[in-house]
Amino acid sequence: MLNFNKLKNKEMITGHDVGKLIICNDIYSYAVQSGADQYKEFTPVTQEELDVLIDRIDTYEEADILECYVQLQNFIKYAQAMSYAYNQQAQNGFCRLLMYMTQAQQVEHARRMIELLPMIMTNSQFSEMKNPGELARLRGVAVVADSFPCRPKCLDADDHFIEPEIDCFQEMMSLEHSETMENKIAYFRNDLMLKGLEYQNAYNKLFELIAERIDIPEFTVFCTDTGEIIKQIEEFNAQRADMENEISGEGEEYENKKRILKKVFMPIDLNEIRITEEAVKKVREKLDDIRIFRTSVNDLVKLLLPDRRT
Repeated sequence: MLNFNKLKNKEMITGHDVGKLIICNDIYSYAVQSGADQYKEFTPVTQEELDVLIDRIDTYEEADILECYVQLQNFIKYAQAMSYAYNQQAQNGFCRLLMYMTQAQQVEHARRMIELLPMIMTNSQFSEMKNPGELARLRGVAVVADSFPCRPKCLDADDHFIEPEIDCFQEMMSLEHSETMENKIAYFRNDLMLKGLEYQNAYNKLFELIAERIDIPEFTVFCTDTGEIIKQIEEFNAQRADMENEISGEGEEYENKKRILKKVFMPIDLNEIRITEEAVKKVREKLDDIRIFRTSVNDLVKLLLPDRRT
C-alpha cells in the first residue's frame, strides 16, 4: 500500500496519489480495529501530512480526481453498513427457515420411532387379524390381555388397542402443517435469506472490482464475510437430505409428505444468486471512468444483482 513517505519526495503529486493514500489510510484503520496485523509496514498519514500533499495539486483535473476518491471514501462507510444489514437479514431468514424444517424433522423422527415400536393388540384383536399387513410384519406385534386395565383410554368398544398419537403441539410443527404456511416460509427463504445474500454478494463483488480498478488489492478488507452462512446452508442441505430418509408412514400418506418436503423445503441452491460474468463486465466498463465514484456507485450494486425469479 501507499504511504506518505513514498509520496512526499515525488516531483509531481496527482489526485490519484493522494486519493489512494486516503483509501490506504482507511484500510489500515479498519484492519487495526478488526484485529488484523498484516499491515504493520504501513504508516498511517495525519491530516497535516495530507494537507501538504493536497497543496501540491495545482490543476482542476487532478483536484477533480481527488474528489472522486473522497466520494469513494464516503461510499465505503455506506456500503459496509448496507452489506452488514443484508447479512443480518439473510441470517434472520435462514434461521427461521431452519427452525421450521427442524421442527418438521423432529415430528417425523418421533413418528418414525412409534412406527418402529411393536404394534400393540389385545388377544381378541390379534385373533381377528387374518393378514397382518406390511406394517405389522415390519414392526412385529405385542399382544396384551383383553382386560388390559386402561379402558377407555387404551381400548375401544371392540376391545381393540388404540395406537398412541402425536400430541397436537407436535402436529402444529409437522410437515403437513408447514404446507399451510408455505407462503410465509417462502418469504423467509426468498425475500429475507436469498435477497440478503444477493445484496451482500453484490457489495462484496463491487469491492473486489474497485480494488482491481484502483490497484489496491487490500481494498477487499471492507468485504463482509459470507463464510459462516454458506457453511450453514451446506449443513441445511445435508440435514434436508437426511430428512428424506426419516419420513414416516406409507402409501399415499408417505408420498404426500415427500411432495410437501420437495415443495416447501427445497434445497438451497447458491447458483440462484450467482453474479454473472456479463454483469461483472458491465461494472468494469463503468469503473473505467473514475468519475463514477462521484455520481452513482450504488447503481453498480444493482447491476451485479442476479435476475432471479421466485
